[in-house]
Amino acid sequence: MNSRRIGIVSLSTALAISFSASDVSAEEAVTEQAETGEKQVVEISAADVNFTKEDLIDRFYELFPSGFDFLEESDFHMNHFRGVGSDDDIIQHHLSFQKETADGEPVRGSVQFVGEELELQYFDYQPKNVQDALYPADVTQEEAEASAKEFIENTASGEYELSDQQRPNVSVGNQTLTEPVEYDLYFQRMENDIPVQNQNIQVTVLGNGEISSYRNTTYQEESASYEEPEDVVEKEEAKASIADSLDLRLQYNVQHDFESDEENVSLVYAPSPGFQGIQAKTGDWDVNNSFVSELPEENEIKRLREEPVETEADPVSREDAEEMAKDLITVSDDAELNIESIEETERNGTEVFSVQFMIHRGNSGTGTSFDIEKDTGDIVQFRNIDYDQQSQEVNLSEEEALKAAVEAAETYGGSSIHEYAYPINGGIANLNNRGVYNFSFPQVKNGLPVQGRALNIGISAEDGELVSFSNMRQGEIENWPEPESAVDKEKALEDYKNDLDVDLSYVSHDQSGDTTDTYHLVYQPAYHANGLYYDAADGDWVEPQSSDSSAEEVITDHWAADEINYMVQSGILSVDEGEELKPNEAVSKGTALEMLMKSMESFYPSNPTEDQTATFENIQSDHPSFQVVERAVRSGIIDAEEDTFPVNDTLTREELAVWIVRSMELEEAAKHADIYGLPFEDADDITEEHAGYVGLAYAKDILQGSDNHFNPDDEVTLAHLAVTCFRLAEKQAN
Repeated sequence: MNSRRIGIVSLSTALAISFSASDVSAEEAVTEQAETGEKQVVEISAADVNFTKEDLIDRFYELFPSGFDFLEESDFHMNHFRGVGSDDDIIQHHLSFQKETADGEPVRGSVQFVGEELELQYFDYQPKNVQDALYPADVTQEEAEASAKEFIENTASGEYELSDQQRPNVSVGNQTLTEPVEYDLYFQRMENDIPVQNQNIQVTVLGNGEISSYRNTTYQEESASYEEPEDVVEKEEAKASIADSLDLRLQYNVQHDFESDEENVSLVYAPSPGFQGIQAKTGDWDVNNSFVSELPEENEIKRLREEPVETEADPVSREDAEEMAKDLITVSDDAELNIESIEETERNGTEVFSVQFMIHRGNSGTGTSFDIEKDTGDIVQFRNIDYDQQSQEVNLSEEEALKAAVEAAETYGGSSIHEYAYPINGGIANLNNRGVYNFSFPQVKNGLPVQGRALNIGISAEDGELVSFSNMRQGEIENWPEPESAVDKEKALEDYKNDLDVDLSYVSHDQSGDTTDTYHLVYQPAYHANGLYYDAADGDWVEPQSSDSSAEEVITDHWAADEINYMVQSGILSVDEGEELKPNEAVSKGTALEMLMKSMESFYPSNPTEDQTATFENIQSDHPSFQVVERAVRSGIIDAEEDTFPVNDTLTREELAVWIVRSMELEEAAKHADIYGLPFEDADDITEEHAGYVGLAYAKDILQGSDNHFNPDDEVTLAHLAVTCFRLAEKQAN
C-alpha cells in the first residue's frame, strides 16, 4: 500500500495554529472532551420525530443481521437527541439494548442513527463470550481491514479510504489476556481522491471477525459542495510560498503524560505566524477560518496584567456558588433553569464547588456542570449551553468581543490573570455557526507563550455575554527549561524548511449564517513527516511513539516468541530499553508475579498516597512492583507472613501451581489433595502441602508434565510461564 498522509496533523503544525485557533481552540476542545467525557445533547420527545422504535430496530437488524437473535423488542430502548450546536433539523436516533443472560450477567449495546436515511453514526457492543476473539486471533490484520472496508461500503454514504497513518493509541496500563484482540481501524473520507479533513470513521474488529465498535465523526448533508480540483496551484509552488514566509517562535509546550499522570514541559520552536495552509486555487493564506492575501504580523506578547492582583480573593461559599450560577446561566424566555446540586469536590488538586444544572425547554432538556475554585472564586470551567441551542445575531465587532472577554478574565480568573497574555496573532476565531467569538489567552512563562495552558473564553456576538470559560490545569510545573538553552533559530528554521512538505485536503470553514457546507482545497504544511514537535533544546525532531505493535517484537525464532511478544506489546511483561529477553532462562518471582497478575487484571499508573502502607519491608510504595505485590496480597495469591518478599528469587514449578490455583480462587479445593491423581513418576518429590495445587493445576490443563515427570523443583523459565499464562487466561475467560 502506498504511503499517504490522510487526515493526520503533526503537533508541529498544531502548535503553529494553536494560539490563533479557529472556532474553539484545539486545546480547549481536547480538554473539554477529556474532562467532561460527554457530548452535550438536547433530548427530543418521540412525538416530534418521524421514526418509531420498530423502524430503528428494523434498521438495526438490516445492518447487523446475525448475532443478536437473543434480543426481543422489549429489550430495546429509544431516545432522540439533537447535538448542542448542531443544525436544528439533524436529529440523532439512539437505540440501546440490555438483556440478562441465563447466568445473570447483563449484555449491553447501543446504536445511533442520523438523518432521514437512518445512516449509522455510532455502534458499540461487547459480546459476553469473547473466547474465540482471544489471542491468537482467528482473523489477521488484513482480514479485519477487508471486513471493515466492506461494512463501510455497505453502510456509510461517500467514499472512504483506509488511513495508513493510524491514530496512535494512548495506552494507559496493560491489556489483559482475557480481553479480546482488537483491530482499531481508521478510514478517511475522500472526495475526488482527496482527503476531507475531520471526516473519518473508526471501526473496531475483534479477533474473531466481529465488529464491536463503529464511530462516524461527521454527518454530512447533501447540500455540501466541493471545489473542483482544477486550475489549482502547483504543489511545489505552494511549498515554496510556505517556505519563503515561514518564521519560528520559541515557546513552551505542555503535554500530559498518561503513564505518570504528570505534565511535562518542553522548549519548542513552532511555525509563526499561525496559519493552516494555502488555498489551492487562489494562493491565499488560510488563517483563523478565513482566507487572506497577507499573513498577519506576529503580535508582541502583552500580559493581561503585569503584576498579581494586590487584594487577595475571598473564599466562596456554597450559596455564593449558587448565586454565581444564576447570574451566569442566562436562558431565553421559553426556557427554565434548574440548579440540580452543588457538590464539593477536587479538580487537579484544587478544591472546587461543582454546580450541576439543567435547562428545560418544552418536552426537552439539557444539562451539564461548571466548577468554581473554593478559595478564590475563580471559574475552572463553565459553558452556558443555552447559547448553543440558538443562533446569535452579530451585534459586536471582534474588538468589542475581545474587550468583553478580557473583562470576563479579570472577573472570573482574577487571582491568576497576571500569568496570561492577550491572544497571539489575534487569537480570534471568525464567528462559528452559532455566533460565538472564541479567544485563547496563553499562559506566559519566562517571557514565552505556553502551548497547552490558556484561558479559553467564548463571548456571544449578540449581547457580549459569557458563553464559555475554561482554565483547566493539571497542577504546578516546577522545572521550566531556560530559554537560553535553545539552539539558534536559524538552525531550527533550516531544519523546518528541509523537512517541509505539503498535502492537499478539503477543508470546511464554519461561518456564522452559513446554511451549507463548502469545502475548499487547501495545501496544508507537514513538517518532518513523522515529527511530533521540534525540541528547541536538542535541536531535533521528537518522534511520536509507534502505534504499530507488530514492530515491537523482542523475541524471534523461539517456540514461545508469539506469546512473549504479545505480552510485551500488551504491557504485561515489562522490558527496559536495551534489555535482552532470554526465554530459556529462569524468571524471578517479581517478574513472574507481574506476568501472572497483569494477565488477569488491569493495572494503571498511580501515585501512592500517604495512607498506603507496604506489606513487605523491601517493597515500599516507590518500588516498581508495589502495585502488583500489594494486589497479589489482597487477592490471597501470595502470603504476607514474612517481612520481605523474595522478589529476585527464582520460582519453582510447584510454587507456580500454588499461585495459579489461588488466582482461580480454588484454594479450598486444592486442600483436598487426596482427590487428585498425580500421574507422575516423581509425584513423591512434590511437597505434601503443594500436592493438591499441582493436582488441580494439572487437572485444569494449565500445568503439564514432561516424560511422565512434573519436576516440581525446576525453575520456571520465561517461555514456560508465558504459555502457562495464556492457558490460565483461556480458563478464566470461560
